[in-house]
Amino acid sequence: MKRVSFQSVVVGAFGAALLAVAAGCGEDPAAPPHGGAIAVWGGPGRTDGLFHAPRAAAHDRDRLYIVDKTGRIQVFDLGGRWRATWILPKFDKGFPSGLGVRADGALGVADTHNYVVRVYDPEGIEIMVFGREGGEPGEFTYLTDVEFDGEGRLYVCEHGRRDRIQKFDPDGRFLLQWGDTGEEPGEFHRPQALAVDGDGNVYVADAGNHRVQKFTPDGEFLAVFGSPGDAPGEMLYPYDLAISAEGDLVVCEYGNNRVQVFDRSGRGIAILGKAGREEGELATPWAVCCVPDRGIYVLDTGNHRVQVFPMPRSDRAGSETG
Repeated sequence: MKRVSFQSVVVGAFGAALLAVAAGCGEDPAAPPHGGAIAVWGGPGRTDGLFHAPRAAAHDRDRLYIVDKTGRIQVFDLGGRWRATWILPKFDKGFPSGLGVRADGALGVADTHNYVVRVYDPEGIEIMVFGREGGEPGEFTYLTDVEFDGEGRLYVCEHGRRDRIQKFDPDGRFLLQWGDTGEEPGEFHRPQALAVDGDGNVYVADAGNHRVQKFTPDGEFLAVFGSPGDAPGEMLYPYDLAISAEGDLVVCEYGNNRVQVFDRSGRGIAILGKAGREEGELATPWAVCCVPDRGIYVLDTGNHRVQVFPMPRSDRAGSETG
């Protein structure tokens, strides 16, 4: 994966710059109208291939994993064909809200209301579980996402007693933590999702503060962008993040019923979707994946389906690569 290097900018400066470059998003004549989808599958239901409020997604080279509010993980090929279903344990309290895939294909599950991280092999066999309820290092309140870096280390975000990020080694041993509840840089209000780039930098969807923050692998603050609103560069409850093979950052906005795409310099590329029930329209989307050579997969949660959007093109010549 190519390096992502967002400029270290504050909210106001980023938003002002983005308004100028993103106003023309979606005007590419080769793209479907209105940020339209190129594929749609699923629908409301509780049987294989259908969804009841899908909430998290992750993918490897040939599989897409989706968890919904029936307490199950469904496995699809990247063309949307159902392959398998796993029933998660102890989902009577609530349902997981985050998934992440390790380089070897193992699947991490943020089991939100059971206060643990679960790791499964590609066949659905649980191979590791760690954590317990609490606010000390290695404990969790409401964990919302889990992501792996290239070495198999895990990052977990949570809210409740503390809004923070914790880092663990590949065996689930606590390494470090950062953040607390607040509005200042490095603080969070319901950190909802994570993404890790090729350099190991960690991006956090700071949902309640309507922004994205970037950190080094050791939790050193680097940048923040976004502010409340629905204009280009503004956000309303960003619920998930993904990084494309080209290094673009994709932000799924639950509150604005859309997806925004930013290039490596932090420049706005496109806005995909709008509120509605038709194809290409979204209702409270929770999650997003960037699948190479296929596009942007969006969990259209309120419509109980998956939509695939084309990956927008950008002028790489003007993007920062350092």
